[in-house]
Amino acid sequence: MKKSLILAKILPVILLTAMVAVITALRFPRELEIIAEDELYQNPSVIPSNIKIIAIDEKTLNKLGRYSDWDRTYFAELVERLNSVPDAKPRVIGIDVILSGTDFSEGDKRLAEAVKNAGNVVLASKLETSSRAVRSEDGSYSVQTFISDEITAYDDLSSAAESGFTNIILDSDGFVRRTYTLVQDGGQTYKSFAYLIAQKACDNPETLEKLPQIAELRYTGKPEEFETIPMSAVLSGEVPARYFADSIVLVGAHEEGMMDSYKVPIDRSAEMYGVECHANAINSFLTNRLMKSADLWVDVLIAAVFAAAFAVIMSRCRLLTGILAMTGIAVGYPAATLGFFHLTTIRLAVIYIPLGVVAEFLVLVLVRYVELQKKRADEMQKMLFSMADSMAEAIEGRTPYNANHTKNVAKRCLEMLDYINKLHKEGKSELHFSKKDKNQLYLAAMLHDIGKMDVPLEVMDKPTKLGNLEQPLRARLEIITLRLKNDILTGACDKAEAEAKIAQIGDFLDKLGLYNCGKPLSDEDWAVIDKMSESVYKTENGEEIPFLTRDESDDLHIKAGTLSDIERKIMQSHVVYTDAILGHIDFGEEFDKVHEMAANHHELLNSKGYPKGIGAEKLDVMTRILTIMDIYDSLIADDRPYKKAKPIKVAFNILDEEAEFGKIDKKLLEIAKEIWLVPENK
Repeated sequence: MKKSLILAKILPVILLTAMVAVITALRFPRELEIIAEDELYQNPSVIPSNIKIIAIDEKTLNKLGRYSDWDRTYFAELVERLNSVPDAKPRVIGIDVILSGTDFSEGDKRLAEAVKNAGNVVLASKLETSSRAVRSEDGSYSVQTFISDEITAYDDLSSAAESGFTNIILDSDGFVRRTYTLVQDGGQTYKSFAYLIAQKACDNPETLEKLPQIAELRYTGKPEEFETIPMSAVLSGEVPARYFADSIVLVGAHEEGMMDSYKVPIDRSAEMYGVECHANAINSFLTNRLMKSADLWVDVLIAAVFAAAFAVIMSRCRLLTGILAMTGIAVGYPAATLGFFHLTTIRLAVIYIPLGVVAEFLVLVLVRYVELQKKRADEMQKMLFSMADSMAEAIEGRTPYNANHTKNVAKRCLEMLDYINKLHKEGKSELHFSKKDKNQLYLAAMLHDIGKMDVPLEVMDKPTKLGNLEQPLRARLEIITLRLKNDILTGACDKAEAEAKIAQIGDFLDKLGLYNCGKPLSDEDWAVIDKMSESVYKTENGEEIPFLTRDESDDLHIKAGTLSDIERKIMQSHVVYTDAILGHIDFGEEFDKVHEMAANHHELLNSKGYPKGIGAEKLDVMTRILTIMDIYDSLIADDRPYKKAKPIKVAFNILDEEAEFGKIDKKLLEIAKEIWLVPENK
């Protein structure tokens, strides 16, 4: 066999093997791999009954008042109560709140004494880091990070018990997948909060010394799955101290307003409170429920072996055999990695080999069937279009309020191009569009809102200004009304003043639907909202309960629509996400304008669009058509929660105003009006 023929057979195998190895080494696409690993390796287990959370939750705050106003007596009483039964004390009590600063009050003294007497309390601290430039022997500089300070509890309390730092490790996507056991810096060792508790709770603490300084967590429970008891229920005696006998008890924030929640891989739809993260970490340390990522060279080597084997199969066997091999690897490899993980707790990369094999398959098919290039190109185009259809289905499936927008825009864009081509054929227009143009605009229209996959549903689906704040607001105002009525009956207030406030609340609730619906309000309505924002109910002990919280007042002050400025910017950010997502796709020469058109569909001719603020000189005809059709469909859509559908004539009146302000193309708008506004031209 000639050397050139041998090389022709071997070279594709070598190149494709190298391609898959490089993809694996570069960890591309990293975001998809992270999602796949989270789904495959993070599985709930049995929640341990010996780890209990005492929550500073909404119920507790409603009963004890704002946390910032608390006296340390509450914590002292909690520690004393939990240790009140000598033969039924908790094994460890971890207080996941940094109790720094003191006014030397009786509460502070009592807490320090209670913790000292208990002997089973672990306190929370926080490590502060700084950076400095360090010069090496070769004269180069590098940045060195070091621990500059540890924020601990006040001195008397800190000396009464050991402290563990609560610093969280956030991955680049904002998720918590790893945790510290300990940190060594400058000859000093700092133990993490969870690790210190695990050591104290473990019968053989020396077994924990083998853990790495940064451990990869395998979560036991999802958010709010660990047993959680309100702190107020323990303090009131509703839950007896004996209930916590020989348990690991964690005390921490369990309320959104305390800003201590994080995204976790075991449930990407909800955030987990910090105290729950510690509970998962503690159980992972005690049960060795941890994982370890394989070295990069291991993943690359495995990928190269699979890639080479598949390339040989494709070069020697029939296409059907190759398809079966590809399917077997794509489906079987993730299952094999999961089995390997259960045996070794070592986490292998999940998607690079299946994706690499798929990529190999496509390349080798093109090489083998080069004479059928046109046919294959058509098939690839169909696949791309079906992918766009699937993406559109996924986008619109997230919310019922946007169900047909993408498909409607794509359909109207094609109708517009067909009508312009008809005018061109009749000699009435200089514009003309090829089949390639139509394919490009259709695909751009189908992908223009793909960035909405990253927009939170609470913003996309927000039907009113208040959104999910409405029911808590109504409940609070009804409670205030009942309190005012009770105050009148007991003579605890001025009757006329209380009745005026009751009437004020009643009138407000009667019209809340009007204030909340997103329509422009009158000056009289704004005055009512302003008055409610300034009104408070004062309890007997002087606590003030606002009629409207700051967030509620801000939402009700939205001038038009249901989105605040921040929410509107979040909604508008979908264009940035669209640009970023499509930037990872190589559309090729056949679809070279798709990315640009989809990413620029909210840009305006007068340079006042978003996100780039580019103007007419950078917006081609097809992008201008996409912009007009996007606005038009949004105006006439009857499935939006925050507005009614505009009649076609009204929609075009609004578009005429946009054209007069130089935002959209006036000539193209006139053509659109010929299609949809004048029935005889349809």
